[in-house]
Amino acid sequence: MHRNYFTLYQAALELNERLAGATVTGICSQNKNQLTVSFETADHEHLRLFIITRIPGLSIFVKAGPDSKSRQSVNLMTEVYGKTVSGIEMSPYDREITIRLQDRTVIILQLFGQKSNVLLVHNNVIADAFKEKNSLIGHPCQQNTSGRHILKTLETLAFDKTHFIRQLNENKKENIVETICATLPGFDPKLSRDLLKRAGTDADPSAVYFAFRDIFYELLDPLATVEEKENGEPEFTLLADSGTHSRTFDSVLEGLSFYSISLLKFLDTKEDLKSFRSRLQQQIRKKAKELEAYNPAMLEELIRNYETCGHLLMASLGNEGKGRKSITLQNILEKEVPDDITIALKEALSLRQNAEEYFSKASKTRGKLKTMQDRHLVLEQEKKAMEQLLEKMESIESPKEARKFLEEHDAGKPGKNLAGSKKHEPLKQFRTFRLSPEVKLFVGKNAENNELLTFEFAKPDDIWLHARGTSGSHCVLKGAGMDHIDLIKKAAGIAAWHSAAKHSKLVPVIYTQKKFVRRSKKLQTGQVIVEREKVLFVKPAREPE
Repeated sequence: MHRNYFTLYQAALELNERLAGATVTGICSQNKNQLTVSFETADHEHLRLFIITRIPGLSIFVKAGPDSKSRQSVNLMTEVYGKTVSGIEMSPYDREITIRLQDRTVIILQLFGQKSNVLLVHNNVIADAFKEKNSLIGHPCQQNTSGRHILKTLETLAFDKTHFIRQLNENKKENIVETICATLPGFDPKLSRDLLKRAGTDADPSAVYFAFRDIFYELLDPLATVEEKENGEPEFTLLADSGTHSRTFDSVLEGLSFYSISLLKFLDTKEDLKSFRSRLQQQIRKKAKELEAYNPAMLEELIRNYETCGHLLMASLGNEGKGRKSITLQNILEKEVPDDITIALKEALSLRQNAEEYFSKASKTRGKLKTMQDRHLVLEQEKKAMEQLLEKMESIESPKEARKFLEEHDAGKPGKNLAGSKKHEPLKQFRTFRLSPEVKLFVGKNAENNELLTFEFAKPDDIWLHARGTSGSHCVLKGAGMDHIDLIKKAAGIAAWHSAAKHSKLVPVIYTQKKFVRRSKKLQTGQVIVEREKVLFVKPAREPE
């Protein structure tokens, strides 16, 4: 219900009360689906309004405090900075909130789910837009004014039972939920199902009317509630049917903020868990493939052959002589009928020395076999531990349990890899630099660590950096976009420092999204092929400036 008309209507009323007379201090974007509008009220209170687009479950929410856009964000719609808010109102016809500024300028929040957008309109012409600006700028702003006035229509229906039932019959659809949606403007399928729940499963039109009337008046004076589903996901509602795991708010804006922040944490935990599971499954497949390739019989046969050659040569020292490339001897070690065997020799060595060479080869191969057997045992143990972790993940029932699990087992925890073993380097144990409260730079320590950083830790849209034309660390910038050039320059300076060119005055550093970085079988560990890269010339920096 976070994007329902009635939620947005109440939010607009509260925003008008808090922001009428305030000044717009900034509009910025930290990512492609989030816009932040910052205000300062006449009482010098700072408030940020967040508008989320294209993300199910999120719409708008507010946070107190000054904006933090200077380093990691892109400034947008700068022509309205410093303008005063004259009022904020909800469209009577659709889910649009209008922020009216001086000079006939308005900011329109179109909160239509996947089609949500923010428009800057001057004299009824679109001057800028958060989404699809190229196709919208310069066109007239066409707001919905031809539909039914939502509140007036519902008020009329609430006052007249006969009229309500007649409209219900005239708008009859394939099922009752669709019928209610067609009859009651502003009632989406979720709210319609809540209405039917109150009316009863076998509700007749009269019961539906009384349930609607109660809900309608409740929506006009709501108590915002955030409930917790069985899976731990928060849910926002304006209705009073709250369960045991719920929290109520007198302010709809406060409720929306609590809900939105809780949902973001839930989604982050869910994504972290999904990422952890994916990495775990990848590691299991990798270890299973290595276990399948285990073939000690080949080395054991090689050891026997080397030892046989050594013993036969020692038994034939009477045929001593140098300069021979091979010697053919009867294999007296065979229990059955001995066969002749031809043994390759080093011409510069005697038979005794060649025998010693074969015994040495047998000893080295035996050492390789022992290493292979030890490695096989470790692989089996690690694979089993990872499979047990996967089984444990299936029993996680809440975000709290998920976060606890990740803290205990995630590769980012110092001293542990995915299987919880302390023997191997942890996946996320890289050099870390915080460039802003939301942005971090991760720097590899060596070739193998670079591989882990780039191909197991980094996500496709993260920014990948490396000093151009010289050896150095892989660097991954998280939390910033390709248009956050100030942050990229800082990261590039650190990347230059962690390269062989650190003592140069200026170092060229390439950067691109990680999805354009790939491996090649012909390249050594840590070497990559980079596409669509850009270049910056920067001064090497040990720490962020």
